[in-house]
Amino acid sequence: MPNTRFPGLRVLVADDDPMMIGLLSMLLHDCGIDLVGTANNGQAALELLSTRTADVLICDLNMPGMDGVQLMSRISALGQRPSIVLLSGEDPRILDSSRQFAEAKHLTVLGVLRKPIAHEPLLALLARFQPDKPHAADKVEGAALSRRHIRAGLDRMAPRLVYQPKVDLKTGNLIGVEGLLRWTDPESGIPRPSGEVISAAERHGMIDELTFAVFACAARDRRFAAHKGLAINFAINLSLENLKNADIADQMLMIASRESGTPSDFTLEITETHLIDDLARILEPLLRLRLQGFKIALDDFGTGASTMQMLSQLPSTELKIDRSFVSAGPLSAQGRTFLQSAVELGRQMGQSIVAEGIETAEELGLALELGCHLGQGNLFSPPLPIEDLIAWQRMRAGACPPEGT
Repeated sequence: MPNTRFPGLRVLVADDDPMMIGLLSMLLHDCGIDLVGTANNGQAALELLSTRTADVLICDLNMPGMDGVQLMSRISALGQRPSIVLLSGEDPRILDSSRQFAEAKHLTVLGVLRKPIAHEPLLALLARFQPDKPHAADKVEGAALSRRHIRAGLDRMAPRLVYQPKVDLKTGNLIGVEGLLRWTDPESGIPRPSGEVISAAERHGMIDELTFAVFACAARDRRFAAHKGLAINFAINLSLENLKNADIADQMLMIASRESGTPSDFTLEITETHLIDDLARILEPLLRLRLQGFKIALDDFGTGASTMQMLSQLPSTELKIDRSFVSAGPLSAQGRTFLQSAVELGRQMGQSIVAEGIETAEELGLALELGCHLGQGNLFSPPLPIEDLIAWQRMRAGACPPEGT
């Protein structure tokens, strides 16, 4: 009797070995999975994908003619793109680099399946499939944000934040939240990606004004949450451009005090986006912020050209390991090694280690095993408005909210 664990899942198998195709077809059939088709090279697989929709492509890398790497490159241009399971007996580093290539092409990679194929690893990878998961390349951007757009957004509406929980991995307790900007163009009504808004504000010399508005919103929401019984740390993102303002420490302290907060209530997250060309200028406000009691986090650790430089030179208290390292950890020995190295380095530097973007129990288990202190990600909760965050925490704590709150 076929296992119906994956009802309706449609799979295409591309491999030049007829025995491998036969084995995979048998294993998939036993799981109750419908085959869209099989192909013995990349070109045949591409032709099938052009006419039939597949949810998952199990793809060998080393095939005659169009190989698996070329096939993934072509698939990235298709309107309907399957999630991918990479299949190969190649060197583990080739497999891991191939996975990173696919992700750079905005393809969803479920994982790497080593030959010879075993039943349980195949099932574990297929279980990661998420239908209708958006692809980064599908995002449609409008016209570039002008200075007028940023000004209108700041004047007509305060920045709106949603908050992603930061959870203690050992206890499950809510330790803090990260405030994420949600920006809707006041003229067109179109939501704009936060990165686009921040880049535009930097370009137009308005990043300090935007950051202070975001921090004021976070400080108000922290006070509201504390009044409701949720006293936790609130984090916001700083641009390195903000740190060129020598007065930023005094201004941040004034905003926190105005909302009955103390610097220790807040973490300021810094993402490395370019090399630090004037270390003394950056260190002055950072040191003053730390002396006042603000916590400093290095965000997206491992993705920039100078992250090691930042860790060695800046007075940080927290190291946030980028989602790409967290997701790669369970997929290969190399991925685990990189994640473990980042965690060990951070711990030796006295940092609180945060694993970003945890989405699966496997990622959570490995982050905990390797020594991460905190975790963020949709496995715990997606980003929430402040009222929903308070309700979420009350539900987790098993407490009913008082009537009328």
